[in-house]
Amino acid sequence: MRFLSTLLASILGTLIAIGLLFLFTFLFLAGLASLVEQPPTVRSGSVLVIRLSGSIPEVVSHDPLNRLLLEEPPYGLRDLTHALKKAAADQRIEAVWLRLQSPQLSWATLEEIRAALVDFKSSGKLLIASCEDFGMDEATYFLASAADSVFAGPESFFEFNGFYLTATFYKRLLDWLDVEAQVVRAGAFKSAGEPFVREHLSEENRLQLQALLNTYNRRFLETVAQARGLSIEALDRLATEQVLLTAEEAVQAGLLDGLRDAGQIQQMLKAHLGYEPDETLRRISLRQYVRVPDRAAGLPVGNEGEIAVIYAVGTIIPGKSQQQPVPLPLFGNQLLGSETLIAALEEARQSDRVKAVVLRINSPGGSAAASEAMWQAIRRTADEKPVIVSMGDVAASGGYWISTAADTIVADPLTITGSIGVIGIFFNAGGLLENKLGITFDLLRTSPYADMFSGLVPPEPYEVERLQQTIMATYRAFLDRVAQARGLPVDSVDAVGGGRVWIGETAHRIGLVDVLGGLDRAIAIAAEKAGLAPGTYRIRVLPRPKTFAEQLAEQLEARVRQAWLHLTGSPTTRWLAAHRPTLEMLRQLHGTPLARMWPDVSIR
Repeated sequence: MRFLSTLLASILGTLIAIGLLFLFTFLFLAGLASLVEQPPTVRSGSVLVIRLSGSIPEVVSHDPLNRLLLEEPPYGLRDLTHALKKAAADQRIEAVWLRLQSPQLSWATLEEIRAALVDFKSSGKLLIASCEDFGMDEATYFLASAADSVFAGPESFFEFNGFYLTATFYKRLLDWLDVEAQVVRAGAFKSAGEPFVREHLSEENRLQLQALLNTYNRRFLETVAQARGLSIEALDRLATEQVLLTAEEAVQAGLLDGLRDAGQIQQMLKAHLGYEPDETLRRISLRQYVRVPDRAAGLPVGNEGEIAVIYAVGTIIPGKSQQQPVPLPLFGNQLLGSETLIAALEEARQSDRVKAVVLRINSPGGSAAASEAMWQAIRRTADEKPVIVSMGDVAASGGYWISTAADTIVADPLTITGSIGVIGIFFNAGGLLENKLGITFDLLRTSPYADMFSGLVPPEPYEVERLQQTIMATYRAFLDRVAQARGLPVDSVDAVGGGRVWIGETAHRIGLVDVLGGLDRAIAIAAEKAGLAPGTYRIRVLPRPKTFAEQLAEQLEARVRQAWLHLTGSPTTRWLAAHRPTLEMLRQLHGTPLARMWPDVSIR
């Protein structure tokens, strides 16, 4: 008995010690991070250096521990564009040096960043762009072309050979897994189910995606031609006749202003800004500059109210938003939950401090039912205060559905939107479970169609017919939402609907969008509608990004479950657990109306 009590006391003492160690370590790191996060000092005559590489999220938590321990990016998209606005007003900043290191950004994001660069340049301050030895492709050069001068490393490559698009298909994977899929749809262009039942694009889908690709190419050529004083015809010849340009050839073609490495660019900046030869170039990085307060940069700061910027990012699902470690077919890795978005809208609606709402949508759609639930919550908010939609990279299908509840829709010229259509998918996973995993079933029914949504048997013709009727009813409801919001006849909406995707500038022309612009344009419209003068309001970001402690708790819980399963589970149980997210998403897809655009489209 004494041994047992001693053992328990030792275990308890060890756990307490570990807990205290963790607490002190956390407090130490928090203190260290707070010291690091003090606003930086900006010296007169400084150059803001913006290094762009990889992707840029819509929003970040600004929790220093997330950056220190979870490698969260130091800034989001609006942090970048707002930093350029601050730099234009900041008398201590005399130039911006854009150092492009293979950024991986979608075209609407590129357009929004480029617009912010052009606005900065209009202040009269110098804007330099370079890629040094990273080389340039069309996306990188699209940003660089906004600069006063563009440089590349002497031996870097210059890709200027047009655009291509890749589409991913899963039919052979499903065949290998012994999973059957059957798709019904409303709209000849509604192609979101194609990856599960085809191995290549349908003619309708090929037509709309080629039109999308051609629009990106035209926009790129027009932008570069205007920025560099070249003809579109000359640029088109370069793209069609040259496979790959050397940096020297790009200079000769008028696309680059010279070949310089980082050291040479520094010397050029020093000479332009009037530095003494032995002076060191005063630089401040973007990750530092985002922490400079607006007031210190010379921007007006007020406190007359707030504008809530609510981020709606990811595939729409019922329930709470999720972040998947591995992208799921048709869903991706960011899932936008109806409960999460509705809670954020309710917070904004009920707050007396919030005078207007900007709903930033970056979603390809998803569950039609969840989209309608979100629409209702947006409409409740819009009945009490202005609600402006800002479309990011994509706001299509269910993403467009929820947009129609707002007062005004703002889209980037290169936003992918539209896709007004609905699909339904029946999955039969009986072969997977029986032939791959050795799990068999015996079904009992009280009526002929009781097992319609079991996913274990192929659907009967009558069941497919009933699903088609449901899909058509949902499509008519979608058309009605758009017609009422846009003041258009249902027939006119149907003519531009049918599941077809549109680029932002075209959507504006056919009446699906009110204004072309980015997030800052949407915020300005919201402020104007709320009667808030520029510089008199603050921004409240919703839903509040998770802190380090919250993310750590979630990760620890998941790791504990995974470790326990590894120790106690059978191989079949472990396989099911590893693929549980995918299987759960297939279950949610099965037999339900989906307002979702074509997945996994990559334009390069």
